[in-house]
Amino acid sequence: MQATSMPRHALNVDGPFYTTGGCMACGAPESEAPSLLAELTDDQLETFFVRQPTTPAEVEAACRAAQVCCVSSLRYAGKDPAVIRRLGNTPEFCDHLIAADGAVIPAPLPWPPLPLNPWQRVVRRLRRVWMWVAYGAA
Repeated sequence: MQATSMPRHALNVDGPFYTTGGCMACGAPESEAPSLLAELTDDQLETFFVRQPTTPAEVEAACRAAQVCCVSSLRYAGKDPAVIRRLGNTPEFCDHLIAADGAVIPAPLPWPPLPLNPWQRVVRRLRRVWMWVAYGAA
């Protein structure tokens, strides 16, 4: 049986928007949807949904956050055609797509789930060192 969604970060709240846990701590998604995503800190370098969007403005913010994510780790697993269209009807962001006949169908996964790559580990270490130098060294 083929998987129909990417693995979810364990700390995501239940709902259609989720993160996969591949965050590089760039801060771009959090700046687009600060009330929906966990704040990045020295101890928390992964982003995840702490709350699902409930208003059209919050849905728009979640879509913008997904589209600015540098590693495409924010995704939509719902079947709302308006949200799927807003995200470009692409498996990069959506677990379901709109077919030519208008039916909502499972999307092919854009890539196999991968462990953290060496570059992501380096970026995380550099960010911690930078935060220590900028704020912790006295």
